[in-house]
Amino acid sequence: MEASLEILSTGVGLSLQDAGRPAWRRYGVPPGGAMDRYSMQCANELLGNRLDCPVLEILLQGAKIRVLKDTWVALTGANLGCEVQPWTACKVSRGTVLEFPLSRSGLFAYLGTPGGFVSEKWFGSASVDARNGLGRPLRKGDQLSGPESGALFSPERVKRRMLPLQRCRVFETKRAFKLIPGPQHKSFSSKALSSLTQAVWTVSARSDRTGFRLEGPAIEVPESIPSEPVLSGSFQIPGNGQPIITMVDGPTVGGYAKPAMLEESELDWLAQCAPGTQITFEWLK
Repeated sequence: MEASLEILSTGVGLSLQDAGRPAWRRYGVPPGGAMDRYSMQCANELLGNRLDCPVLEILLQGAKIRVLKDTWVALTGANLGCEVQPWTACKVSRGTVLEFPLSRSGLFAYLGTPGGFVSEKWFGSASVDARNGLGRPLRKGDQLSGPESGALFSPERVKRRMLPLQRCRVFETKRAFKLIPGPQHKSFSSKALSSLTQAVWTVSARSDRTGFRLEGPAIEVPESIPSEPVLSGSFQIPGNGQPIITMVDGPTVGGYAKPAMLEESELDWLAQCAPGTQITFEWLK
């Protein structure tokens, strides 16, 4: 099987991701998968792939990828300075080096190829979860191949494909994220709940694929609770009163009280908030 891409540099972060492994949460396996699933699915859509095909998830900057044969690629998500325009698919020639030198907006970009990438699977998913030892992290010199069958669309006489403008997301736009009450909502004081929506929060540099940590006023924490299931998007409040929002590689159980949860469709937007981004919240009506 002929390789189509070679990793020259992984930069800040580079990994294979797909739709993850949500069916294994009850066994303590995090769902994993792309941090921004909307962007991952759009990359596959542009190429006529199944929406859950593996793509390359590129974090911030520094990644370099050499094209080993003439092929199509799709790029979505964050604008990391690549010559391929985000939210489009186009043909690239053998020898081209795709570089991602800096983040102009957003945090994660997604690079897809026709049919996705061939990779060993763990619990039915090619997604790499380095913290929990699932999947093999990419290294310099790795070569990636696609399946024998390529895109489901005909690329003949087509120079570029692009999503409608209204579906292309711009991540420098500030957002007020939507919240729904969490399992321990009633255990928090009205003052603590008000702090969630009245304060301006800053995404901490200590954030990662397991959880986004927020910096702001300390929230009064109620009594501890027995460990219970934790879903992605849960606001866990540890002893220091600074919220941690559980992300896709986060724990499946926890003992911190949870006053709120992020509305599910908002998780993709949150994943694109780089450290230092200021965000606010409002209760979903």
